[in-house]
Amino acid sequence: MNKSLILLISCIGWASCQQASNKTLEACPVVAQTQEVNGHPLTVCSQSALSDTLQIPLSLLAEELEIIRFDNREEALMGEQQVVVSEHYLAVWNVWNQNFPVRLFDRKGNFLCNIGAVGQGPGEYQAIYDIRIDEAAGRIYLLPWTRSELLVYDLEGNLQPSVPLCLRVNKGKLRFRADSLLTVFCLPFPDTPAVLWTQDLAGRRICYIESGPLTAYDYNSEVYSCGNLPGVFDCMIRYSLPSRKDTLYHYDMEGNRLLPHFTMAFTTDDPVPEHDYFELPHHFIGRTAETIWLSPNIASWGNVKNFIVDKRTGKGAYMHLVNDFLGNEEIPITNYDRNFPPYPNFRDGYYILNQDPGNLRERLENSLRKGLVVPEKEAQVNELLRSIGEDDNNILFLARLKQ
Repeated sequence: MNKSLILLISCIGWASCQQASNKTLEACPVVAQTQEVNGHPLTVCSQSALSDTLQIPLSLLAEELEIIRFDNREEALMGEQQVVVSEHYLAVWNVWNQNFPVRLFDRKGNFLCNIGAVGQGPGEYQAIYDIRIDEAAGRIYLLPWTRSELLVYDLEGNLQPSVPLCLRVNKGKLRFRADSLLTVFCLPFPDTPAVLWTQDLAGRRICYIESGPLTAYDYNSEVYSCGNLPGVFDCMIRYSLPSRKDTLYHYDMEGNRLLPHFTMAFTTDDPVPEHDYFELPHHFIGRTAETIWLSPNIASWGNVKNFIVDKRTGKGAYMHLVNDFLGNEEIPITNYDRNFPPYPNFRDGYYILNQDPGNLRERLENSLRKGLVVPEKEAQVNELLRSIGEDDNNILFLARLKQ
């Protein structure tokens, strides 16, 4: 088992023990300054300035919560897998489960079809790292790990001609452009000549950015691109084991540049804390942690803290995200797909939380027992609890981000 897998397994069970303040974000100190670098804003957050710990309500960041029940048919059943959202569809997928093909649902949770199949034959796959749904073209695109082609299917799950990629992609994120071009952001190893490139759908490269200082040296590192701002391709590599200082970038398509957009000044640079950053329309959020080596091959995370920064004011704090739409229970900003890799819950313009009904029931019952549910929400919470059956499929929380 590799170090990254052991690291992520060991930190799944972390639960916060910090006490949250009754302050609002507006009452917190300024923790970040924004400067202009090459005509682009760069926000730098000072970790030492983060002094408060707040309960941040989901309603501060997102619109009203939508609750979607997935189809209970046997062929639709799932674990707590990742979900990709488009206007009319939900694609559910698991990176590592060799028996779980990508499943397509409508926005009401009705099962439509499997997309392709898991395997090693033509058009089959074993590890999907990114998915894009193009409703206008009637296509769904699957990017496997360590492949040099993009798999293409129609919305009935039938294989279509694949898209050749300029380079073999170790871990990658996709963005399709309005001009029918494709941009790929990937984890660059020393033998990978580019960290990002743009190509047409015939595989002809238009432009690229050399890996340079962004080069990674093993698979412990991850690539993120959350897509929460219209027209913005956000890119970040999280370097892990060991960690090194990272930056969240915006890709300037016209100038073919990665523009630094958000980073942190840490209280210690030796070692650099484990960390990742995600951008929302009006905030930056992220996480810091200490790496704790339990043995030469097993690592854990300690002192894990989430944080939030208001873009307008630069004010920020450590945070617990709570679902004030339904019970004030604490909910994650990052989920773990089985054990590996992590995926942000804020992506593609939504907060997305796919839940096993038993786990949801337990959390809601705990919220009621602890008195966390505000009186005006108690009836709604109890109604949802009564409606959850033992054999139900998953329940999806979906909240569109405020733009």
